[in-house]
Amino acid sequence: MRCTVDVVDGPSRRVGPSGLLIGRARDCDIVASDPSISRRHALVRLTSDGAEVVPLGRAPVDVNGTPSDKPRALADGDELCLPGVTLVIAIRVPRPDLAARTGFVLERARGGSFGIVHTPFWLGGGDADDLIVKQWPARTLALHLAEGELYVELIEGDARCNGEPVERGALVPLAIGDRLACRGEELSVRRGEDHDATTAVRGAELPGRVEIEMLPRGGRIVFTTAAGERPVYLADRRFDLVVALARPPDGHVAGDFISDDLLRGVVWPRKPSVSRPEINMLISRVRRDLVAAGLAGPRLIERAPTGGGTRLALSPGAEIVMRA
Repeated sequence: MRCTVDVVDGPSRRVGPSGLLIGRARDCDIVASDPSISRRHALVRLTSDGAEVVPLGRAPVDVNGTPSDKPRALADGDELCLPGVTLVIAIRVPRPDLAARTGFVLERARGGSFGIVHTPFWLGGGDADDLIVKQWPARTLALHLAEGELYVELIEGDARCNGEPVERGALVPLAIGDRLACRGEELSVRRGEDHDATTAVRGAELPGRVEIEMLPRGGRIVFTTAAGERPVYLADRRFDLVVALARPPDGHVAGDFISDDLLRGVVWPRKPSVSRPEINMLISRVRRDLVAAGLAGPRLIERAPTGGGTRLALSPGAEIVMRA
């Protein structure tokens, strides 16, 4: 999906993985001069379903004439009205290039193979699904590509990977040769032609630098590897979790496994009784946001083998930078 914010009678800015900041501060993506606008007034960001605007300042954000002080989904043609400036949202969903090369192919046990040409790649019985399987519910499975790795997400019903149940809503890594069974179908993951290198990158270089910028509601994080910068916006508690792992309590350094008890005290200071399933759910949501930004979320946010601890996987000596 491509989303741009168009200044009426002015230029346009594309919304990237880290979102697009609007406000008076000079480092915002769109700078407004009216004194009634906050330094960080609003953030337009991409979501798994489209785009949304997140109010950051004290004043609500006017969407199509209706003030909103909470995150609100955006559609193509919506208008954001701020003092002195009107912004128009433009959303386009280009048709996938079915002839594009891909590093991964799904091979059906009953015959046929299907290249995964974009992300997310939907499997289900809906007319808009990428691989339509008759009698399946719409959007039963989603396949995600991030940093050359492939993940499956179960949305509806039951599925198994190599005979083991797939947890609904979790991002499960898939490797070449893995077998995925769902609703009477069995699909194997195969290597795409001419893409040997792109399908064998599990364990790729971890971030050597993490730059954190706090915002009134959540924040932006830029992960830097040899391949370049990967920015992502995380809302509220999801952002708090990553910050707690990147800047852990005394006695720990970034990259250590942080116990659930310590995380409870930092991420849920007013709710120390948070259960392990609630922690796992938050971790799952953070991983999904990272994958949506093109990052290998399950590799970056790692749970201890026995559970009870979580770490941010980093290169040795990684630099952690906090921006005001």
